[in-house]
Amino acid sequence: MKVTVSRATVHGAKRWMVRWHEAGQLRRRFFTGKEAAEAHAISLRGSTLGADQQFLVLPQVDKEKLMLLFKRCQERNIDLMGLLTSETPATTGSPALEDALQEMLVAKRKSGRAEVYVSNLRIVLSQFTRGRERMVVNQITLHDVESFLNSHSIEYRGTLRARLSTLFNYCVRRNYLTTNPCSRLEAITVAHKPPSVLTLEETTRCLDWLRVQSRIMAWFILSTFVGLRPEEAEQTTWNDINFAEGWVKVEAQTTKVRQRRVVYPMPMAMDWLQRAKELKSDLPLDAQARKRHCKMLRAVLGWKQWKKDVTRHTAASMWLSESGSAAAVSTALGNSESILRKNYMALVTKTEAQAFWQLLPRNREEER
Repeated sequence: MKVTVSRATVHGAKRWMVRWHEAGQLRRRFFTGKEAAEAHAISLRGSTLGADQQFLVLPQVDKEKLMLLFKRCQERNIDLMGLLTSETPATTGSPALEDALQEMLVAKRKSGRAEVYVSNLRIVLSQFTRGRERMVVNQITLHDVESFLNSHSIEYRGTLRARLSTLFNYCVRRNYLTTNPCSRLEAITVAHKPPSVLTLEETTRCLDWLRVQSRIMAWFILSTFVGLRPEEAEQTTWNDINFAEGWVKVEAQTTKVRQRRVVYPMPMAMDWLQRAKELKSDLPLDAQARKRHCKMLRAVLGWKQWKKDVTRHTAASMWLSESGSAAAVSTALGNSESILRKNYMALVTKTEAQAFWQLLPRNREEER
């Protein structure tokens, strides 16, 4: 049987083509790499021989190459036969990794994903693509993914794996990959530390400082006493706060889960929001201004770094301890009862929570 291997271009992508005649008809098959194409050609040329005979008639140098290839595939957990027999994504063309990432980010935005979510995807996945920018997607191996994950602390690997899986699932849907390599990873089990919360004394120090640096007071109150996520509090406007009826509206486009909700906070929270409005605190608040002022608050508290979501964690733990109703608090915070109980149960005592909710703003005369 006459079998030829040559270069070819398919939909603008460079490929290796194997041509042969079978039953009087011309057959063609495309491969991304020359080695895979030549291996297929060898199998076609020796198809009339048994597998052991085909190996015996090979030159010694080719036998050594095959053994080396087999060993490396075993080390990287690559199915060699799967590489040779699976359908090569030549019909669509498997793009470079950085191109696939940009394509996916555009698709996520067009499908209505929140900008915060898309930005997080870009930041995390850019770490993986660094140094692999022009690597073709269907050449990414389980070894590449494991090496990247193992270079990070175990508490972050679950998040990193989820973000990588989002990219690879997108590539599978576009026929750039046949399977998601993350599906072959071992499950990650991490015992997370309890979330950090502000103590009563730390909260008081923050409030005292905010009476002078009032620009982010409303944001701090919305996150610490009303329980909004930091990004939700940033995007809340004064028009979203109903002082007469005592509630705060969180629009769907500002929330993490894209569900509109109305929060009825403790009465003292509304008093603090009224005081923040009198002090002309900013709502909505610029993200950079919030980060800059949080750095200053960090110095006031003597922290080396600002603790992630510490204000919302404080609201959740204090609220749950005071009310004892996970259902009511989870509705206000916009998450599930199971998550609330898992993360915030018994972080503070009922006595601490009662003292926390009795913090009241001083009027102007008292502040003087």
